[in-house]
Amino acid sequence: MPNVGINLNEVVEKPRLPGGQPFTFHFKKSELGLSKNPNKKTGKQEGLISCIIQPLEADWNDRDVYHTFSLSPGALQSADAVISIKKFFTTVGFQWGPNGEFSNEDLYSIKFVGEIKYEEGNNFPRLAKVVQGVA
Repeated sequence: MPNVGINLNEVVEKPRLPGGQPFTFHFKKSELGLSKNPNKKTGKQEGLISCIIQPLEADWNDRDVYHTFSLSPGALQSADAVISIKKFFTTVGFQWGPNGEFSNEDLYSIKFVGEIKYEEGNNFPRLAKVVQGVA
C-alpha cells in the first residue's frame, strides 16, 4: 500500500476561537432562505438569514462563525439580540428603513462586539452575546 504524502508530525493545530471574551465581528456572508421544516406554531416554512461572521482581530480573522437569524414571529419578538434580527439591529445601532424594511446586504455594513460559546461536545463556535455596534 502506498503512503499518504503528508507528515503528520509537522501539522500544527489551530487553537479554537476563545469563548466568553469580546471580539469585534463583521459579516462575511449573508443569504436569505427558508427553514427546512415548517414552524410548529405557524405551520409555514419561515424565512431565515444564514450568516458567516468573522472576528476582525488579526490573530483570529481567519475563523468563521456560522449564525442564523430566523424571521419567524417568535424569533422576531425575542428580547435577545442573538435570536431577533430586530433586537440585533437595535443593539448595534442600525437604522432600518422608514417602512421597517432592510436588505440582508445591509448586514455587510455592520461591525459589532460580541462573544461566542461552544455547546458541550461541539467544536463549532456559536454566537452567544451581542454587546454593541462599532462605528
